[in-house]
Amino acid sequence: MNCDDFRGIVISSLISKVFEYCILDRFEDFLFSSDAQFGFKKGSGCINAIHTVRKTVDRVVKDGSTVNMCAIYLTKAFDKVNHNAL
Repeated sequence: MNCDDFRGIVISSLISKVFEYCILDRFEDFLFSSDAQFGFKKGSGCINAIHTVRKTVDRVVKDGSTVNMCAIYLTKAFDKVNHNAL
């Protein structure tokens, strides 16, 4: 095994992951997000978001109100973002 067996991009990715875990370990008490955020959060995801929307809709309908919902598909919008500026 020698350095020629590995590509530079893999090594830099590994180093950045180790650095990220070191930062996270040291500062995780200061890094938090809203309970309303479901994506990119440990132990939370689409199922939690769907459950929250469903419970909210059920409560509003039970109270006799109308629910209007809108979904936006942002894949194409993301493709047009200037990633260097981002």
